Amino acid sequence: MNIRLQLPRLLLGGFLSCCSTLINSAAADNAAATPGFLVDGFEQLFDQPVKTPTISSLQSSGDAGKRFVEELSTITPQDIQAAANNKSPTATQLAGNFPEPNRANMEKIFNIALFVQKRIEQAARVPEGDIPTATASFLYGIWSAYNEGAEIPEQNLLHLHKQVAQLIASNQALSQGLQNANQADRQKLYEYLAMTGNWMVMFQDTFKKAPDQKMVTNIKNMARELLQASFKIDVEKLYISQEGQLSML
Repeated sequence: MNIRLQLPRLLLGGFLSCCSTLINSAAADNAAATPGFLVDGFEQLFDQPVKTPTISSLQSSGDAGKRFVEELSTITPQDIQAAANNKSPTATQLAGNFPEPNRANMEKIFNIALFVQKRIEQAARVPEGDIPTATASFLYGIWSAYNEGAEIPEQNLLHLHKQVAQLIASNQALSQGLQNANQADRQKLYEYLAMTGNWMVMFQDTFKKAPDQKMVTNIKNMARELLQASFKIDVEKLYISQEGQLSML
């Protein structure tokens, strides 16, 4: 079970229904919040195009991929309901970009998105609060939403995680910026990436239900603005292959 595709079925209280209605009736830029904080070098991560594989011999994820998918599939409706009641200042901040009547439900959605990220980290066997993995989730969510619900086999997300981690490690400005940043700023960056990325993935189910063109346009515009605000690049240059290989031209 692809957990992020199953979220609409697991969510209680109609959170995503509220979200979809809002997107359909409001201007997209209401939701395209910029982080308001950026670790030095974050915006410059993709100054240079990503043209060729940065991890060797992309092959089947094998046992690691199977384990990753199996561990994600253990999330229950009860887990989701509990996550919705968590409290994160970043979720409150992001929800504040929506009209007041919708903010409470949007805050719940962003807290659920953060919970999903933590389970992704557990399944991928990376430390909690891992910024490279959150960055990969952000890029995947943007790519999926802009391409109207595009997806890759869930086990191949491990390839994407590894590639993004290597790109960050090889970017001197960003690596140094992360090292010098205080814990509060690193946590804000991590939560922004995780919440917005996984929220974008939640729209996969919406696209499959044949939404009207206005909703499609608003979601795609939102994806474009989020990527531009975060990395200063055009969403049309972002591509993720079925093997989980990232290209940025």
